[in-house]
Amino acid sequence: MLKSTLNYMLFLLILSSLKIFGFYTTVPEVLRFSTLLSTTGWLILFFLLFTFFFREWGFGLYCVISIALFIDFLYFQNFGNLPSVKQLVLLPQVGKLGANIRYFTNFFSLLFVADLIPLGIFDRRRYLQLRTTDFSTPKGLFLTMILCSVFAIVPLVSEKLKPGQVFNRYGFFAYHIFDIATVFSKPERENYSVTHMNHEQPSSKKYWSIASNRNIIVVQLESFQNFLVNMRYNGQEVTPNLNKLVRNDSIYFNNYYQQTGIGNTADAEFVSLVSLHVPGDEVAYEKYADIDFYALPRILKNHGFHTVAMHGNVGWFWNRFKIYPHLGFEKFLSLEDFNQDEVFGMGLNDVSFFEQSVDVLKNYPEPFFSFLVTVSSHSPFVIPEQYRKLMLLPEDENTMFGNYLQAVHYADYALGIFVDRLKKAGLYERCILILYGDHAGLYPFNKESKERLSAIFEKEYTYKEAMNIPLIFHIPGCKINEIVSTVGGQIDFLRTVLNVIGIDDSGVVSFGRDLLNTEDGFVALRYHVPDGSFVDDERYFEISKDGILQNSLAVNYIEGTSLPYYECLDGFKAAVKQIETSKNMLETAEATLAKLR
Repeated sequence: MLKSTLNYMLFLLILSSLKIFGFYTTVPEVLRFSTLLSTTGWLILFFLLFTFFFREWGFGLYCVISIALFIDFLYFQNFGNLPSVKQLVLLPQVGKLGANIRYFTNFFSLLFVADLIPLGIFDRRRYLQLRTTDFSTPKGLFLTMILCSVFAIVPLVSEKLKPGQVFNRYGFFAYHIFDIATVFSKPERENYSVTHMNHEQPSSKKYWSIASNRNIIVVQLESFQNFLVNMRYNGQEVTPNLNKLVRNDSIYFNNYYQQTGIGNTADAEFVSLVSLHVPGDEVAYEKYADIDFYALPRILKNHGFHTVAMHGNVGWFWNRFKIYPHLGFEKFLSLEDFNQDEVFGMGLNDVSFFEQSVDVLKNYPEPFFSFLVTVSSHSPFVIPEQYRKLMLLPEDENTMFGNYLQAVHYADYALGIFVDRLKKAGLYERCILILYGDHAGLYPFNKESKERLSAIFEKEYTYKEAMNIPLIFHIPGCKINEIVSTVGGQIDFLRTVLNVIGIDDSGVVSFGRDLLNTEDGFVALRYHVPDGSFVDDERYFEISKDGILQNSLAVNYIEGTSLPYYECLDGFKAAVKQIETSKNMLETAEATLAKLR
């Protein structure tokens, strides 16, 4: 019986190894010696434990490994990272991501779990036999387990690492065990103090108050990336209506970057409206839902604006119905409040959403601040056939890239209808229309997307290009047509808006700058690249996934030359300080609120 048990567990060990290393082939830069050594150590350790101590549950372990790999694969294809137990709170959101899950559930992903049912039938008979069988522990077992434990565990406790770095250095088992351990450990807080920022006097600021006495309409465009602006594909303009706005009466920020975390769209809202960093591995709207923020809607409300938010998804998604009042929104209209005449993907289609939004705004008290969040160009970008108007090249049919172009082209068509409706309602000339992308749609972690976009741009498609999103201030009749190339991010949105509206920002606590009145551009990148990564007006620094600074990507993108990593340490330290100081502020506010309850 011992021999058959050993053979069976060895068989499961081999299958587990094949699945794990097959998963590693889908993740960039993870196949390295330390990863293979750690994974091997964990596999042997678990093999011995479940052969001699928990032998009745060997198949249970195999099921856990297989299902975890299946989930990890689907999650990575969507978000470019591995899931965390901290995100179990987000399980109610899974239903709304059904299209994404179905899109990435392919033949390869099913290989992780396809054998569980037939193996389970066989294991049931084996389990009944094992319950009545005893056998002795072989000599040297404990020594072998200790050696495996050294290889598997010591690296995790020998240095301070973040979960993503653990995975890229030590692999699948180390990541998930480390992730679970962090839930029960109290994180050390970096000792960063809040520094006061210097601000110019309003009268001396460029474009001060050029959009005063206007209604403010902000549109957060789902998955819009900066390369879409003026892009031509197969002889067609991909976003003709957005391009028309950029070319007339607009200030266009072409070096603007996303700073979102796991919350994606919701995190884009938080950073833009609050001007503080998101947690990264937790959704800001979930974590800070009870804090009253001095956010952009509240500031504008205090200056006489009537504030309203509108979104074509259900109100509970990303906890919007709860946090919006804490941001200063007086009214929130979600899918439940609209006529649901056509719903696909993540919610109400953009054309209907925009048309009904104008019906609300034309009867809304003025001046108003309206915040609109679109959904039709959400991943996996599969829209109804009748709305696919772009003529795709044969190689782009039924690909993520092709689907993305079709979806953003439709969203742009809806934007054109929105502008026309604003004009007919008499709102267009009396507003400032602000548009920005919430986050990328196509990331380099997706092999297909990276290869296709690298071919189109004739250079490697990196996270710098992916996380670059458009920001447009369109002010009808202003006669301004300017491109601002100062590097900035969503954290700079609040102060830049206040400047053109003509509201003094000296009392605002934030980490953003007014991009129209700063000489030195800088943005701390988040989540898809490790904290400490940044872009400034000359340099791009991307921390290595394994957390080793010497392995990081450092380039002068103006000159197209590589840099030694140590020439970027000043920006690295500035990015980390900004993120950690913001985190300390939010944790202090959260702790204070908890004491008052």
